[in-house]
Amino acid sequence: MYETLHCLSLRLVRHDDSSSILTAWSAERGRVAVSIPAGAGREAQRRRALATPLSLVEGVVVSRPGREVLRLRDMRPWVVTSSVRAHPVKAAVALFVADVLDGALRTATADEHLSRFLFDAVRLLDGLTRPTAVANFHLWFLRALATFTGIAPDYGTWRPGRIFDMSEAVFRATPPLHGRYLEPEQAAAVHMIGRLTPANMGRVRLNRDTRRRLLEGILEYYALHGALPGGASRSLEVLRTLF
Repeated sequence: MYETLHCLSLRLVRHDDSSSILTAWSAERGRVAVSIPAGAGREAQRRRALATPLSLVEGVVVSRPGREVLRLRDMRPWVVTSSVRAHPVKAAVALFVADVLDGALRTATADEHLSRFLFDAVRLLDGLTRPTAVANFHLWFLRALATFTGIAPDYGTWRPGRIFDMSEAVFRATPPLHGRYLEPEQAAAVHMIGRLTPANMGRVRLNRDTRRRLLEGILEYYALHGALPGGASRSLEVLRTLF
């Protein structure tokens, strides 16, 4: 049975002399692993270019029971996002986001709302023109993704001067006994990240140190809640040098 998949590329690794395995998120099946030709030929090079992080591609697979890796045929662009690939800073952000998703969506199955969010986020990154918006994109993305992974903080509990309980994902007046919390200044930054939107991310100015500490805090929060088992390690250092 032939099935068309609409995919978001996450990670491409060489499998053997003749093929590579692309891990992707698909609208139809959720997380999938597909096989594409490897080698030095023009067609193999074209497919590798299509499989760069956060590329939106489509192709046809043959559905066979019990097969974990599907063979992807007729691979072609689904939505052209040339800015993400051509802009070096956006390309670094795309690699980081793809690494996060590769770790966070390990056992995920098809989800219409999550798919719409992911595909729209890539289009958003492609269309950004303000450097500040590009610099803040990954912070907004991680904040928004937390809603779909079920670990979003309860922003309604925030008040000035409160700490942020990282284990319970709430803001409190007094520190918890377990000791996993952020002081009021950092808690206020968490609240600020919660207010980032595609419309305002270009107007929120953060210095390098603040943005770095926020990113590290968010990744620690994801790891604490088991939502990021080993993801983002390849690209995190690159991102730190940029922002």
